[in-house]
Amino acid sequence: MKYMILVLLFIALFGISKAGLTDNEFAEFEVADEETQKKAIVDEPIQEVEEPRKLPTKPKVIDEEEFPEEEFENFDRKSTQEESSTGSKPLEIKPLTFADIPSHFRSNWSSYQVEALALVLISIYILNYVYGKMRNHGIANKWFSDNLPLLQRNFFVAGDDGTSTELEGGHLIKDTDCSAQVWCSGRVGCQGMLTQIKLIKRQDLLGVIMQLFKPKSDRVIHKIDLDNNEMDSFVMILGQKKSVIKAYKDLADLNTYTTERRNMDKFGLPSNFGLYAEIAESISSLLDPTTVQFLSKYEKYIDYIHISDQYSGAKLQEGETYTRLPETTPTLIFSFILYEDTSEEINAALLNFVFYLLEKIRRYRLSKEGKNKADKKRQSVEETFLKTTHLQRQEAAQARREEKAKTEKQRMLEEEDPEKQRALEDKIRKKEAKMRQPKMKQLKIK
Repeated sequence: MKYMILVLLFIALFGISKAGLTDNEFAEFEVADEETQKKAIVDEPIQEVEEPRKLPTKPKVIDEEEFPEEEFENFDRKSTQEESSTGSKPLEIKPLTFADIPSHFRSNWSSYQVEALALVLISIYILNYVYGKMRNHGIANKWFSDNLPLLQRNFFVAGDDGTSTELEGGHLIKDTDCSAQVWCSGRVGCQGMLTQIKLIKRQDLLGVIMQLFKPKSDRVIHKIDLDNNEMDSFVMILGQKKSVIKAYKDLADLNTYTTERRNMDKFGLPSNFGLYAEIAESISSLLDPTTVQFLSKYEKYIDYIHISDQYSGAKLQEGETYTRLPETTPTLIFSFILYEDTSEEINAALLNFVFYLLEKIRRYRLSKEGKNKADKKRQSVEETFLKTTHLQRQEAAQARREEKAKTEKQRMLEEEDPEKQRALEDKIRKKEAKMRQPKMKQLKIK
C-alpha cells in the first residue's frame, strides 16, 4: 500500500507538469476576437430629421404644367445654405464601447490541472483511510480472538465493556481507528488488567508517509494493578535500551528510585537491553534462568517490563509542583511489540509469561537488609518532598484563612438586622485581636 500511494502521487505530478507544456492551438483566434470586440466603433453620421409640414385641409388639384422644373433645380442647394447660415451644429455622438466579456474556458485538460490534482489527492486519502482502518481493525480483532480463551482461563471476566450492569465478557473496546483496549478482572492478588492495543496510524496518509522515514511498531501493553501488600518494596525496569531510557525520563518512580545497571552479560540479558533497578538483590532474584531464557528467545517481541510499588504516572514538567505527596500503587507494565505475522503460539507464550512473572513477584520478598534500605529511601523521598512543599503549603493555608475572613466580612455587610450585624462585627474583632496576641505556653510548677 505504501508503494502504491507513492506511484499514484508520482503519476499525478507528472501529468500536471506535462499538461503545463502543451500549446493552445486556438490562442491566435481568441486574441483576434478580443481585439475586434474592443475596436467596434460606429462611424456613420446621423442626419437631422425635419419636422413634416402641415398639409392643407382641402385637397387642391395641382397641374404639373403650372410649376416648371427649372424652379426646383436649386431647391436643395438653397436649403443647405440656409442651414449653414443659421449656425446649427449636428449632435455629437460618442462611439459605442462594449464591456469586457471573459473568454470561454479552454477545451484542453491544462485548464483543470488544479482540480485534477485535488481529486487525485482526495481519492488517495479516502482509499488510504478505508484500507488503513480495516487493516488496523483486523489486527486488533485477530489478537483478541487468539488470546481470549487464555484470558478467560486467568480472569473471571475477560473483555468487560464497562457499561452493562451484568458481568459479561468478550468485548473489545475500540477507542479510535488505531487503538483498542480489553479490561479483565476477577483474579486473586490484583484489581484488574488493562490491555491496550496501540497500532500505527495506517488510516492517516501523513502518518503513512512519516512511517517511511521514521518507522514505528504496533504494541500491546498490559497494565496490572496489584492489591496493597501484594509485592515488596522495589522498582525496576528492563527492555530495549531506547524504550527504557525514554521511560526513565518520563516516569516519576523510575526517575526517583532507580539507577542504571551496566554489564548486561553479568545478568545474562541480551546486549541491546537496558536495565534500571533500585535494589541489586531484586535483579538476581527475578532474573532466574527461566526468565533469562525466555527474554533471550523472544527478544524482538519485548519492548520493556516495568515493575514498581511506587508507580504514580508521568513526572511533572518544569515549573509544576505537587501540593501533596502523590498517591502510589503497586503496578506491573508489560509492553510487547506486535508484528502482523506473529503467530498464535507466540502471543500465547508472551501472555503466559505475564502471568508467570505476576505470581513470581507476588511471592518474592526482600531480605531484611534490602527491606530496610528500601524503607529508608522512601522515607527520605517523603521528607525531601515535605521540605520543598512546606512554603507552598503555608501560602495555601494563608490564602484559605484570608478567603474565610473575607467571606465573614461580606456576610456581616449583607446582614440587614443591626443586632446581628453588631454581633458579627464583635466576633470578627475578637478573632483578629486573638490572632495579633503573641503565642505563649503556660508551664505549671509543682
